[in-house]
Amino acid sequence: MRKGKIHQYLKQYHKALQTYKEGLKLAADNSDLLEGLREVRTAIAMQNASEIDPERQKRAMEDPDIQRVLTDPTMQTVLQSMKENPASAQKYLSDPAIMDKIELLIAAGVLQTR
Repeated sequence: MRKGKIHQYLKQYHKALQTYKEGLKLAADNSDLLEGLREVRTAIAMQNASEIDPERQKRAMEDPDIQRVLTDPTMQTVLQSMKENPASAQKYLSDPAIMDKIELLIAAGVLQTR
């Protein structure tokens, strides 16, 4: 819980999201973790509603987890397909592994939803 709060305070929402999810794997009914996850998702939604923060995006691009997702050939194909045909996103979002990676990119500020 504390680690998630620290990431949240530093506006490293993608790391906070991962931390809360890991915590929920250990204690699925922990109300503090569920509340932290809800807060982080709200913060991500608020960030996506505003303009892109270039500094936040730059920091995210330096993160090894983000680089790993962006260099994954499967994800490159998915992102290119979604860019060319936004309607194709729905079929990709049904795959939990791809959905987790997309959620990570959104949380980091690399992708934006509107």
